[in-house]
Amino acid sequence: MKKTILSDRQLLLLYFTTLILMGIFFLSLPFSYTRAQPAPWIDRLFTAVSAVCVTGLASFPSNDLSRIGQIFLLLLIQAGGLGYISFTTLFLFFPAARFSFRDSSIIQQYFGENQILQPRRIMLNIIGFTLGLELLGTVILYGGMRRQGVDNALFSSFFHAVSAFCNAGFSLYPDSLSRFSHNYIVIGGVSFMIVCGGLGFMVLWNLGKKIRYGKKVRLMYYSRLMLVLTPLFILAGFAFYLIQERRDLFASMSNGEAVMAALFQSITTRTAGFNTIDQGELSTPSLIVTLYLMLTGGGSGSTAGGLKISTMFLLTLILVKGVDDHGEVSFLRRRISRDNLNRAGFYFLKAMMILIISILLISIVEESRRGAGFSFMQIVYECVSALGTVGLSMGITADLQPLSKLVLIATMYAGRIGLFAIIMPQVYESEAYRHIRYPKGEVLIG
Repeated sequence: MKKTILSDRQLLLLYFTTLILMGIFFLSLPFSYTRAQPAPWIDRLFTAVSAVCVTGLASFPSNDLSRIGQIFLLLLIQAGGLGYISFTTLFLFFPAARFSFRDSSIIQQYFGENQILQPRRIMLNIIGFTLGLELLGTVILYGGMRRQGVDNALFSSFFHAVSAFCNAGFSLYPDSLSRFSHNYIVIGGVSFMIVCGGLGFMVLWNLGKKIRYGKKVRLMYYSRLMLVLTPLFILAGFAFYLIQERRDLFASMSNGEAVMAALFQSITTRTAGFNTIDQGELSTPSLIVTLYLMLTGGGSGSTAGGLKISTMFLLTLILVKGVDDHGEVSFLRRRISRDNLNRAGFYFLKAMMILIISILLISIVEESRRGAGFSFMQIVYECVSALGTVGLSMGITADLQPLSKLVLIATMYAGRIGLFAIIMPQVYESEAYRHIRYPKGEVLIG
């Protein structure tokens, strides 16, 4: 009977692949567009994958879609974002479907309730919590959009609230959020939703319980790390962009506008993908910092993509402190296990392999086209954005050749689903395989 049951990994891949196929079908319907003909097949596939993987890269503008088409797009974003939160949260709490007393203790410390130990109850809380935050974001954005005189302000507010919380980066406007660059309410509301989505359900729930019950509920170690590292990354990026671009890209802006532009750039690079400034106008140092922030992403168990803050943090700890005799590293009076460190390194190496292959393949394809083609930085920027499911672009997405778009599609899928799937252990392993231990082999290093 075990062989007839889908493993966690198979169920994850089946769920997202089904969503993508449904997205292609929705985007193939004639009434999904404002124009006579649907988008070419490659653009339909590209948009479906980008929406389900909450990336935000687009090969045609969202205003080419009719209101029904935009609703279809919104449903794909919501299903992709909610599905990913649900899979990652349940996997972190119930690894390989083996529920132990330790797992029970962790869940109780996060949620502060004994009756919420069932996966079904956790799922219902994820959905309710997500929809509640998205409605709050809609209310905030509606005030700013109504004030600016936006048409269909209510739908636009809800669309951008969902897109921001899911870190999708899809906008109803061809210029993304550039038209709102002076609107503090809209930019502030979108930033709030991006940060909430990037922190993740577990951290937000744990923080909410701490605020509500005080000393009865304690912040877990991971929650404390995220609440320290997230503002640190945002402020570091903000300071760099403000200093680096103040005399160039931000030169024509007032001090307040420059501060808002630098802060939003630092937040949106955390896999959100909205932009208020032209990414192609950034200086080379700013582009390099943006690449690093896009690769880093947000928190585990969140809607954000990337390699995750915790992964990059563990790798940094290894580089700075090294590991002890037990293969572990300590931080904030806690020791981080060798298994966690190994998984972080494995995750990073897999991501780098996917990224290098993606850059190489697109470079080969685009090198064969007539004309000047694209610069190396533009291709790298596009590939990092796809792997980190960010959605920021230097404006080349729509002009890529079909083969290059297929490479980006595979990169988006791998960055969103593939990387998480490869760290999920096999549920059903043979007893012989579990107990085999080969003789040690010595390998020279350095």
